[in-house]
Formats: sequence, structure tokens, C-alpha cells
Amino acid sequence: MAYPDLDSASAKLHQRGRASIPDGISRGLALIRPHPIYVESGQGAWVTDVDGRRYLDANNNFTSIILGHANPAVTEAVTKQLSKGTAFAMGTEAEIELAELLCERVPSIERVRFCNSGTEAVMGAIKAARAFTGRPMIAKIEGAYHGTYDHAETSLGATPSNWGTEDAPTPVLYADGTPASVADEVAIIPFNNSSAARSIVDRNGERLAAVLIDTMPSRVGLPLIDTEFLRTVFASAHAVGALVIMDEVISFRLGIAGNQGRLEVEPDLTALAKIIGGGFPVGAVGGRADVMEVHAGQVDVRPRLPAGGTFSANPVTMVAGLACMQQLTEASFQRLDEVGQRIRSGLTDAFSRIGVDWQVTGHGSLFRIHPHGRPVRSYREAHLSDDEALAMDFLQKRLLERGVYLPGYGLGCMNLSTSDSDVTHLVDAVADAIVAVV
Repeated sequence: MAYPDLDSASAKLHQRGRASIPDGISRGLALIRPHPIYVESGQGAWVTDVDGRRYLDANNNFTSIILGHANPAVTEAVTKQLSKGTAFAMGTEAEIELAELLCERVPSIERVRFCNSGTEAVMGAIKAARAFTGRPMIAKIEGAYHGTYDHAETSLGATPSNWGTEDAPTPVLYADGTPASVADEVAIIPFNNSSAARSIVDRNGERLAAVLIDTMPSRVGLPLIDTEFLRTVFASAHAVGALVIMDEVISFRLGIAGNQGRLEVEPDLTALAKIIGGGFPVGAVGGRADVMEVHAGQVDVRPRLPAGGTFSANPVTMVAGLACMQQLTEASFQRLDEVGQRIRSGLTDAFSRIGVDWQVTGHGSLFRIHPHGRPVRSYREAHLSDDEALAMDFLQKRLLERGVYLPGYGLGCMNLSTSDSDVTHLVDAVADAIVAVV
């Protein structure tokens, strides 16, 4: 099939959606112009759209599906819970069971509070750090995506025209209407630059509540983190009395204890989401017991950090998350590592065979395609020129024609239902599509 197909059911649904939803769809990343793809169903590693066309899902709802679509155990758990009720103004045992599992698997997590998304988890972790330290400011990695909280999305879309010097990046507000004061409360650290990280943390130390870090940030290009840089961030933050918040919303799929387990570090706070919900909306803040105590109150004394959430820890999400996480073993992550490595090596060979100066980065089940050959260690190196962005947009559309769904910015991930033949299909489709691009 050719994309776009303006006579398709997806195209017609998009036109219908535009009458009631800005841009016709609620999530900007799901929008493909001139029309997005509307899904009818998913099974295992594949999805089927409303026109009956099948795609290997190399997106998995932006990394949140790890077992595969419509996993039988998750479906059974959710179906059983639906007959009992979906949400209550009281607690449920499933919340405690999922919390116990997370605390057992991740050494740095002694207490957990659930919420409904990764954005909420990051926001909650930042607020917990502020409440614990009594300080207003955070530092974050340049270009890193942490959801849509004003402070967390600062410098998400920085460009050469406004990002300042590398040793002292300029905080760049992302969304129109963001109060200018937000820039005064966020310091920006270039990824994998130890000397800059040390200097920036030291310079803002007295006001700094926390350093927020994703150790494999997707929008920064999915680079591997330097050990020296990682140690510098932790040591510098703690030296000035600030906490370290590790965003594991995506990277928790890299190991049984997330990427912090693989890297052997213990942050003070961790933001979780995506895979811990088993395909349902979820978020969580976990961390040291003394820090998490900011959420605890006493009779007639409110917590230092009150936290609500009508659907936080709802039993449907909790049982789905528990059914998902219980299936993830060390062998599961070894298989995901194998799949990811086969994809990365297969794509690298294809780029060489075709004769294009492209590359692929990542680890575990995560990979990102770059339409250039310059080293990717930070956001500025991964930042695409207009021509490179156009090439990636074209690649996404050519992949749709070849039965693969991949975001336009090149980030991919696979689930445990991915077969060896699926890997071959993906690599062959990308190679064939790149020939069309060039």
C-alpha cells in the first residue's frame, strides 16, 4: 500500500476527529501528516489498523508494552477485576502487592506512591525533592524528555539559535505561555560532560533540590552514559545536599531492576511508569524511606507534600501491572537484549551495505536510528538538521508502506512477543525504506 491513502478509513477518521479534537488526535507524537494511523487491534508484536493493514509494532505505545499486545495473563487479571469494580475511594490489596514487588526488585526503592502517568511521576519526584530539601531549583539534562511538567520540559526543544554554550547551556522554555520564572528555577546540564555537570551543580548548589537524570534519554539520541559522568552527577548533587532523581519511565525495561540495576547506582528518588502498568495508565514515585516520608501525615497534621489523584492506584491498573511485572524474569530481559542487539547489528550492516552514513544507538530492547554518522554522546550531536528531520519523516512513511510502525524521530523498541522472523522483517523493511529515502 502507499502512504498517504486519502481514501483510507484512517484518513476519514482523521477528518472526522478534526471536528472535535485539535489536530484530530490527542497525542502529538501519534500524529503523522497528512493523517495518522488508527488501530483496530493488536496481538503480540503486531497491530492491525482500521483498514485491515498489519504493522510490526516497533513503538509499543512509546515503550509501555513489554510482553506484547493483549497478553493473556494481563487480560485475565483485568477481566476478573472489571467484574468487581474499576475504581474506589478506598485502597485495594493489589496496590500493596505491586508496591511490594517494586520494593523487592529495586534496592533504592524503599517506599512507593502511585499516580497515573510518567509526567505525574516526574512532577511528584521533583515536588518530593523540594519538600525534603526546602529548596526550589532542579537541574536536568539538556534535551531530555520527562513529560509535560513546565520545569521538566525546559530545554526539550532547544536549538542552535538559543541553546547557549555547552559548558553553561541556556534554559529554554518549551511551551508557549510558560512563565518566564521557570527558567530561573532550572539549570541545564549537557549529557556526558562531567566538568560542565560539576560546575553547574556547584554553582547552583545552595538552591538545588535535585538533579533529574535519565541515564539513556531518548530525545538526546539514546546514547550510552559515561561512567565518569554518572558518578560526577551523583557525587556533585550529594555534595551540595541535593537529591538525585532517576527517570526510569522508559529505561526500566532495560533490566529486572531497571537501568539503575544495570549501572549499579541507587538514586534517592525514581520515577516509574509505562511497563509497570501492564498496558494501562500508570506512574509511580519510589525512593528512600526518609525522603518518601514527605507524603506521610499524622492526625491533624497534613503531609509536607499532600498528594491526591482520583484514579491513582486504581485496581484495574494495579492488577494489570502486577500480572505484567510477575512475568518479567531475568530470562525475559536477556531475550529483549538479544532482540535489540540483533536489530542494532542488522541495521548497522544494512547501512554499510547500502552505503549510507547512518547509524543506530541504544541498549536492550531500545534502539534509535540516526540519519547521520557523527558521534552521538549528547543532545547537540543528536539534534537533527532540517534535511535530516525530513529524511526521518520520509523514512517513517516508507516503513508504513512496508508493514512497520516506527515513530518519526527514529526511537524504536520491541516486546517479548517479537520473533526472529519479526526482527528480519524489521531490518529488511528499514533497509528497503532507506533506499527509497536516498
